[in-house]
Amino acid sequence: MKKGTNQGIARALINYQEIEIDPKCLNGQQEAFAITNRGELIPCCWLDTGHQRKEEAYMKLVWASNIADYDNIEEILLQDEWIEFYENLKRGKGFSICHLVCKKRETPQHKKMTILNDDGGDKYVKET
Repeated sequence: MKKGTNQGIARALINYQEIEIDPKCLNGQQEAFAITNRGELIPCCWLDTGHQRKEEAYMKLVWASNIADYDNIEEILLQDEWIEFYENLKRGKGFSICHLVCKKRETPQHKKMTILNDDGGDKYVKET
């Protein structure tokens, strides 16, 4: 990313909690999980940034998300940190990147997938 772009993102995140969100991980518009190259389960790929790792609340979630410490993903999702994260999302409060990427919009902004059935027909378009 260009330096100017980073500064623009930083400015946008200053008052991030004022931005109303529409969490794509809750409404099915986007895949709900990602795994970092450090073996951590995170709510989505947008969160795996250096900026995000500076947020104490995010790191609290990550510390409870090391895949090697659990027998399955469901065990991670039942941790208090994950339950708190999803309860906060339902109330419109997320991490700073959540408020930037998943802010309420009139039209999709990030990704468009076209999914075809096995014979190449009947396509389905999914936008986020």
